[in-house]
Amino acid sequence: MSDTLFKHLYLRSSIGYAAVAITDGTMLMANPALCGMFGYTETELKELRYQDIVFPDEGYTLDHGQIMNALINSPDMAVDTDKRFVHKNGEMLWVALHLFLIIDEQTGSPSHLLAEMTDITARKLAEKKIEEDRQLFELITEHTPDMISFADPDGTLRYVSPSVETLLGYPASDMIGRNKTDYYHEADALEMTEPGKLYSDSDTFTRRVRHKDGHYLWTQSSFQVVRNREGEVRQILTIAHDITERKKVEDMLAAAQELGQMGSWEWNSVYEQLIVSSQLMAIFELGGNCGNHTVVHYTQLFDCVVPEDLDRLREELHYTLKSGAKGEAIFRVKGSEERKSIYAHWEVILDASGKVQLIRGMVQDVTERERMEEQLRESENRYKSLFEYNPSAISAMDLQGYIQSMNASLEQLTGYSRETLMHSSYCEIIEEDELEHVNMRFLAAAGGMAQTFDTRVIRHDGERVEVGMIYVPMLIDSEVVGVFAITSDITEPKRYLEQIEKLSYEHALILNSVSEGIFGMNLEGETVFINPAASVMLGYNPGELAGNIKLHTIAQTWMDGELYPGGHRTLAELLKTNLSYEQEQEGIFWRQDGSSFLVKYRMTALYDNGEHKGAVVVFRDITEEKAVERAKESAEKADRAKSEFLAIMSHELRTPMNGIIGMADLLSGTELTEEQQYYTQIINKSGAALVHILNEVLDFSKIESGMMTLDLQPVDIRQVVQNVCELFYPRIQEKGLVLRSHIEPDLPAVVITDETRLRQVLVNLVGNAVKFTEEGEVSVCVKLEAAGEPGSLILRFSVTDTGIGIPQGSRNLLFQSFSQLDPSINRKYGGTGLGLAISKKLVELLDGAIGVNSVEGEGSEFYFTIGVMYSVEEQGQALLAGVAATQEYKGGVFNLDYPESQYGPLSILIAEDHPVNQQILQTFLKKRGYTSDLAVNGEQAVEAVRSRHYDLVFMDIQMPGMDGIEATRQIREAMGLSPVIIAATAFARKEDEEMCLRAGMQDFIPKPIRGDELDRVLREWSGSIRR
Repeated sequence: MSDTLFKHLYLRSSIGYAAVAITDGTMLMANPALCGMFGYTETELKELRYQDIVFPDEGYTLDHGQIMNALINSPDMAVDTDKRFVHKNGEMLWVALHLFLIIDEQTGSPSHLLAEMTDITARKLAEKKIEEDRQLFELITEHTPDMISFADPDGTLRYVSPSVETLLGYPASDMIGRNKTDYYHEADALEMTEPGKLYSDSDTFTRRVRHKDGHYLWTQSSFQVVRNREGEVRQILTIAHDITERKKVEDMLAAAQELGQMGSWEWNSVYEQLIVSSQLMAIFELGGNCGNHTVVHYTQLFDCVVPEDLDRLREELHYTLKSGAKGEAIFRVKGSEERKSIYAHWEVILDASGKVQLIRGMVQDVTERERMEEQLRESENRYKSLFEYNPSAISAMDLQGYIQSMNASLEQLTGYSRETLMHSSYCEIIEEDELEHVNMRFLAAAGGMAQTFDTRVIRHDGERVEVGMIYVPMLIDSEVVGVFAITSDITEPKRYLEQIEKLSYEHALILNSVSEGIFGMNLEGETVFINPAASVMLGYNPGELAGNIKLHTIAQTWMDGELYPGGHRTLAELLKTNLSYEQEQEGIFWRQDGSSFLVKYRMTALYDNGEHKGAVVVFRDITEEKAVERAKESAEKADRAKSEFLAIMSHELRTPMNGIIGMADLLSGTELTEEQQYYTQIINKSGAALVHILNEVLDFSKIESGMMTLDLQPVDIRQVVQNVCELFYPRIQEKGLVLRSHIEPDLPAVVITDETRLRQVLVNLVGNAVKFTEEGEVSVCVKLEAAGEPGSLILRFSVTDTGIGIPQGSRNLLFQSFSQLDPSINRKYGGTGLGLAISKKLVELLDGAIGVNSVEGEGSEFYFTIGVMYSVEEQGQALLAGVAATQEYKGGVFNLDYPESQYGPLSILIAEDHPVNQQILQTFLKKRGYTSDLAVNGEQAVEAVRSRHYDLVFMDIQMPGMDGIEATRQIREAMGLSPVIIAATAFARKEDEEMCLRAGMQDFIPKPIRGDELDRVLREWSGSIRR
């Protein structure tokens, strides 16, 4: 079993075993481990001797003979030694050799040597390396200028290199056992107490170390952490390099880079490491306190580049890596407030093989420089535009006054070409009388003082031009090297200025002369200017008010005299809100002496270049005006009372007159004796005279109150004259007179005027002529007095008679109200004395004048003029129409005998409350073949129209209960335009007629009702009713 065990151990052991012959050292046997150790097979080893595999240079171990002798002499001894051998491949092997002698059990003699070998080559090499490292460490630590130390994890120093004494002045032995933080600047020592700041596997720390004499050195420390098998930190190797001088240079460089907005960077292609300066980090706005330099990933920088520039930057860097050439680029990065423009340039350091090893570069923030360059370009462009395209003539002259450069405007101003003006003296274009003054100005500018003045130049064509001149010194390095001249044509502006000064004087004259008060206020309510009229009205001297009075002292109360409550002063509110009173306002202003007066004022906001500055107040004293207005209102009130009284009296008088005249008219149509007929005629004439007097009084009242208005319509002048003449035919025939009329043939037949008022004037004048003429003739003449603008004429109407004439001394009584030339004439001819006064007022309303020529005992000529309009295009046609109308009515006589129901069948309603008026109107209608129904008030009239069809309604205006106006409105609302409603009223004023028409009545007939007027109404409306 022991043999089997030995064999198993021999063959499977990792230790090499060999049996060596005592005699010659031949290898008798070798196990697999030994064979593998030396690279031989067992057979190959048996062919070798022990000495053959020993390293040839092995001299410090025992040789074979010595080993054999020692073992034979001491059989129980073993030899242990480390010995070098040779591997089959020739490499050296270190072997731990254990030799002992094997004794033959039978003979008791030495049999062979047993060699036990262990390969220790790796250990020997490691020991050699350690020794070499130890020697190298001693060499480094003894001679390196850096400080090398070993310390515990808490910073306690265990070893310090001798160089520390040279650098810091401390013996190394004094520092052993102390904590390294004791030797650092207090700020850095405090930082070293923070986690991860005492040492680091990957980072380097730049810190200040205190010298023994107290000053500090800057060091950069790198670390090597020594850990045990469990990974625990056992020691920290620190290598600190003195970078004090480098730090000074770096600080200076950093300051320069910061001042120049520059940063540095370095790319190590071997380690693919990018190191950037703190200035570069600041430029790219990458946060964090990285000291002077830090390692970043290149993508951090690329992420800052704007996308539009990134591809181009990549291409530039790729080209550098590929070619090894220097490069540069301008690109933009994203800043927190704006994009930055960055200029970058770099150079390449190649290794021995020509490959890129390092790329070093600089970046500079050129945003401000580009902005300044852009501003400079803009400034240059502005200067060029200002110089080349300025409408003013600009030139640059040397100190002798010769033109060195100029723009085109100087050519235009002077009429000389550029070739002529260049290098010529400015004196050649200055007017001779101005030359001395201009020379003085030029010398002052050449001495460094800018000059502004007006002068005159002479153009190439000899024309003298007024110019404004500016001389500006041209400075280079604070030295005047020339003069800029800016010349502007001020001929027209100077003329305008003179005009403005003249206008300003005129405006000031107007401001000081007007009767209205004017003052200006600033936003604080202080007066800034005032005209004399305002000063006088407010009780101040002309120069006393401006700036010395507040607005609230002028305007203090409402119109009723109550003081404004605080903060509610009307003008002050407007002043603050920049509103204006465009329409005149009434108020109360207060004088300096405390008295007040009524004013009308306007307030307008005052602006200066769009900025609200205050307001201008224009006012006038209306105290007297208000008194006049009150008097006027009293007079108007009295006049309205008078008019109302006349209207009422007219109505009250016309009602009985309607009965008198109507009954007399009806009575004259019955069978009467001659005497009865005579009495009836007297009643008719007396009633007509009374109505005429009443009408004149009403017309005069209307004219005096200003209520008379004109109704301008197309009028046939010939027809009007013809109708007036026909009106007086009975009287002419009765007196045996001749009545002639003449109208010039070239007058328009139709003109625009008020037919009613024209007819009234002619009736008055013709009536007077007939009245005061006992024999002879009366003639009416119309002719052209004057032609105005196209379409306007002045016509002259004259009425001439052969009557009694007018004494020279009595003519001043004509055209006056209620005046008669002589009481005897009044007793003989009668009249109110209002006819001519009314005619004068009517002619004046018609834009004309009235006059008289007369010889006592021979006759008179009354004439008047009126202004009319006519249509030029229709003049010929109207003339023919006028002639035809005149021929149609010439000598016409009305027939007073009416056949029964002449106007066709009509159903008629009379709305009238007065029995006499009812009887008269029913009798008039009965004589014309018509029966009628009665309604005594408005309610009955409305009910009658609703219950039965009527063609025609005669409606009284004033009735008890519902009046005629309201009844008409209700009928129109219920029945529309049927029946025809005719107003029959004693209110005969024009406004009464208009009121009736507005209410819906179609026509108007005044009381007392006359047969001819009733015929007109029946004739005009029966036709439309039958249709």
